[in-house]
Amino acid sequence: MSTVQIKTGKGYFITGSIFEAKDNHTVLVISSATGVKQSYYRKFSEFIANNGITVMTFDYSGIGNSLNGPIKRNDVNASDWGATDLEAVMRYAKEHYPGATINLLGHSIGGQLIGLSKSAAEARKIILMAAQTGYWRFWTGFRKYRMWTNWNIGFPMLLYIFGYLPSKKITGMENLPKNVARQWCKWCLDPDYLFGDIPEQDLYFKNISAQLTSFSIADDPFAPVKNVDWITAKYSAARVKRLHLTPADFGMDQIGHFGIFQEKSRANIWELLLKEIER
Repeated sequence: MSTVQIKTGKGYFITGSIFEAKDNHTVLVISSATGVKQSYYRKFSEFIANNGITVMTFDYSGIGNSLNGPIKRNDVNASDWGATDLEAVMRYAKEHYPGATINLLGHSIGGQLIGLSKSAAEARKIILMAAQTGYWRFWTGFRKYRMWTNWNIGFPMLLYIFGYLPSKKITGMENLPKNVARQWCKWCLDPDYLFGDIPEQDLYFKNISAQLTSFSIADDPFAPVKNVDWITAKYSAARVKRLHLTPADFGMDQIGHFGIFQEKSRANIWELLLKEIER
């Protein structure tokens, strides 16, 4: 693995990692979930690279190794993570691996942000893993009102007190810059999610005509099937394949929102993902 500093279109740098395969005919760019450092995908990336596909991971601005200075001073928003950060990584991959096929894998919000990167339209294959709308009314029962409380009361209060979202204290995930958390809250209160906030000319979902495989997971409380179907449908020009994973089908007790990229899934699920990336 090698580490690279990638300059974005807005002039700031983000940190990426490259897992080099023996040949570079295909490059897979992984766009992370919210508040998840790129190191979380390291074992999976090594597995993919050992099977002949170069992998690039990166930390969004304000996260992990791309946190430059105090987080309170980081002014990027959630849409910057796709339109600026992912876009910069896609451009880096095209420049440094000319002639290679570029594929994309977006986990959770990473799958949403793909549609904000102009260069994503040049990807040959896209994998959406538990990518979803976060609009609070898509949930049911107690969880629906818990979501409403988070977006309307909990997150705004924490942002006012700390000047950023102290996720490490709450969930163990990485802290979020203030404007990322504020924009995320705004999306999750809008039935059109990010489409109600971002101008049409800055949305590239309809430009993407690649083969796209969208996964949902039966025991994933953060990405119910309805939510996954909603965001998948926004890639209206893509050639879509929908797969739904159930733990019992893989001899597992649970998978959840984050289990796919954990070591426990190596023997059961990573081969399936590899085949979809190669397909």
